[in-house]
Formats: sequence, structure tokens, C-alpha cells
Amino acid sequence: MKGTLNTNAQAVLDVVKGANSHPTASDVYEAVRKTRPRIGLASVYRILHMLVEQGRIKEIRHNDENCRYDARTDRHDHAVCTACGRLTDVPVEISVPQDILESAAKASGIVFNSYEQRLSGLCLACSQRAVQ
Repeated sequence: MKGTLNTNAQAVLDVVKGANSHPTASDVYEAVRKTRPRIGLASVYRILHMLVEQGRIKEIRHNDENCRYDARTDRHDHAVCTACGRLTDVPVEISVPQDILESAAKASGIVFNSYEQRLSGLCLACSQRAVQ
């Protein structure tokens, strides 16, 4: 249920929505501290978890140590750089036929309701460094 947020939660949400990247909890914490210097890292984690549960933001897990947050909650795909970890939205729709998705879900033992594609490779900056 989406209701009114307290000032700390609103500050966290504003940072995630204003980010031009997919910030980590640490990124959010550092940004929020500029306007709410007394907020603690544990509070930021708790607020991020609450915002995810409320559907206001999405949590994107890359691995156990690398979790990022996204203000876009609609279905969209991501690309991740295997060198620097940069995560970006894919600007084109990747379409997978429904029957393939349902077959994959059935083989995995889940009831299908949505999917996300994640492309992996080198971002432009890392690929240019690799050439030099």
C-alpha cells in the first residue's frame, strides 16, 4: 500500500528517482546524508527494503554483494558491464515469445508472470580501455 512517506523515506525515494544510474544502498546513503546528515546506513537499507515492498522502486540483484535500485518499476531490460559493473537500461524492447517463457518457467517449476533480460559485456568506456 502506497501512502505518505516520512521525511527520511521521501529523501531516499527522491535520491533513487533522481539518480541517472542504478545506485547501490551506499550510493543512496551518501547522497541522502547531504540533506539528512543524521540518517544511518541501517535506516537507508530498511527504507530501501520498504520502498521495494511497496512497489515504489525495484531491487536489482547482480550478486550477493551487488544490489542496485531502480526508480523504473515497469518491465524493462538491463545491460551490465562485466568489468566495471555499470548497470544501464536497455533502450529497446527485447521480446521473447510467450510460449518460450512459459516453457522455461514450467521447466523451472514456477508459475510465470514476468521476465527481465540482462545483457552482459563491456561498456563503451571499458571496451575502449581494453583496446589501448
